[in-house]
Amino acid sequence: VLLFFILMLTKNSWANNLVMSTPVYDHTNKTISFTIAWDNSWKVASGPSNWDGVWVFVKRQACSNTNTWGTALLSTTSADHTSNTSSAGTNLLTIDAVADGMGVFIRRTDAGIGNISTHNITLALNSSLTTQPAITASAADNFKVIGTEMVYVPQGGFYLGDGRGTNTSNFSGGNNASTPLFIDGTIQAAGIGSATNYTSNPIYGCPGNLPSSFPLGYNGFWCMKYELSMVAYTEFMNCLTYDQQAARLEKWGGRYPNQLNTNFGNASNKGYLAVTTAGTYNTVPAVFSYNTTYANYSPASYLGWRDLTAYLDWAGLRPMTEFEFEKACRGTLNPVANEYPWGNTLITQATGTNMQGQVGEKPSQSGDGLCLYSWDDPNWAPYRSGYAANATTTRSLAAATYYGILDMGGNVFEQVVGGAGYDYSNFTTVNGDGILGNNGHANTPGWPSINGTNSGNYVKGGSFGNYGATVIQVSDRTFYAGTNINDGTVGNSGGRGVRSN
Repeated sequence: VLLFFILMLTKNSWANNLVMSTPVYDHTNKTISFTIAWDNSWKVASGPSNWDGVWVFVKRQACSNTNTWGTALLSTTSADHTSNTSSAGTNLLTIDAVADGMGVFIRRTDAGIGNISTHNITLALNSSLTTQPAITASAADNFKVIGTEMVYVPQGGFYLGDGRGTNTSNFSGGNNASTPLFIDGTIQAAGIGSATNYTSNPIYGCPGNLPSSFPLGYNGFWCMKYELSMVAYTEFMNCLTYDQQAARLEKWGGRYPNQLNTNFGNASNKGYLAVTTAGTYNTVPAVFSYNTTYANYSPASYLGWRDLTAYLDWAGLRPMTEFEFEKACRGTLNPVANEYPWGNTLITQATGTNMQGQVGEKPSQSGDGLCLYSWDDPNWAPYRSGYAANATTTRSLAAATYYGILDMGGNVFEQVVGGAGYDYSNFTTVNGDGILGNNGHANTPGWPSINGTNSGNYVKGGSFGNYGATVIQVSDRTFYAGTNINDGTVGNSGGRGVRSN
C-alpha cells in the first residue's frame, strides 16, 4: 500500500490519503489490475479551472529478485484502460494514456468535489510487452504499481516577475526590472529569445536564446502536489541496480551498497534511509529502508540535483523550469510585489511540531503563510508534507499555490532549470524514459547534469535552513547563478517533478 497526501482546492484546502492495492498481473490479457481511492478530489470549472490526479506507472522485474527493474510501457490508447467502482456506485474516474506509454493519469471525469471511493483499475500493457530498460519478460515476473499525486496547471498566460524592481537579477519586462512580463501564447510559440527580453541585465539569464521548445509555462503541465516523498525515494532506491545505488551514494565518499547500515543522508530520524540488507559488490543491489516511525509522511531531503533528476528520469517525469515555478505559484492573477507562493506578503514561521513525520504532525500555531524556514525541527529536518493544511484552512492559511500545490515555499528547496552562466536553451518538454545512464544518473538530452555555479539549475522557494523569508518569494532569484546547496550533502534540498503530456 502506497500512502500519499492529497489537497482539495475550493474555499478550503486540506491533505488526505491516496491508497493503492497490490497489483495483479493477467498474463493472458497482458493487463495489470489494482484498486485506487483517495479523499477530497476536485475538478473545478471556475477560478483555477483545474483538477488533481494521480500519475501511475508500472515497474516490472524478470522473475528473480536480483534482476533489473524496468518500466513496463502501457498502451497509448486511453480506451484500452478501464475504471469501475467496486460496488453499484458511479464510476467517477477517467484514465488518460500518454504518448510515450510511460504511465497514465487517473483523474476525476466531471466537475465535482469530494472523496473518490474505491475504484477497480485495469491497465493494458504495451502489446509487445516492452520495458525500459529491456528485460526478458515472463508470466512469473514481479510488478510494482507506483502512484504520485499531481495537479494540472492549465494552459494560459501569466505574469513573470513581481515588479519589485530592487532585485536586479529578477525577471522583468525587458530592461525594466519594475515591470512584470506577461507570457502569452505568442511568446511561447516564438520563444522568448535573449535574456534581455526577460531580465534587467543579460548576465542574469541564459547565455543562449530560449526557443519555442523551451517550457516557459504557458502550455499546460502536471506538477507534483507535494515534494518527492521519503516513501517514493526509498521505492526508487530499491528498484536500482547495485551500480546505480552506488551512484546515489558516491557524493558522500566511502558509502557503498554492500555495507550494512550505509545511509543516504544522515542518521537523524527523518533523514535516515539506510541499507538494511547489504548488496553484493557490482552484482546484487542492497535493500534500503527508512525510519517508518518518523518519516512516513516526510519529503525526501539530502537530494542533490543528480538525485532528483535520476528519480524523475526513472519515473517518466522531468524537472520544472523557473518560469513554470512562477506559473504554478501565481497562476493567472496579477503579481504582487514580494509575494509568497500563497499569493500575498504575509508569512508565519512554523515552529514546534508533534508526531514527527506522521500523518498528525503539525506546527503548534497557525497563521497566514504558515511556513517552515528556520532550523526549528529537533532533527534539523522538514515537516511532513502538507503540514499547514487542514479542514478549515484557506489558500493563505494552507500556504497553497493558486492551483492547489502545497509546500512550494519553505520545508525543502525546490530545484529548477534556469538561472545564468550555462546554456540550457536545449532543455525541452521531453519527459524521462525510465532508463538511467551508465553512470547511474539521468541521461535525458537537454537536462542540466550537474549542480553548482553556471550549471543551468538552482534552488527556489526557501527551506527549513536559515536562509530567511526573502528567498521564499515567488520571483526571488537569489541563487540565479547556481549553488552548492543542491549538491545533496545538506538536508534542506528536495524537489518535485512535472510532466508534459
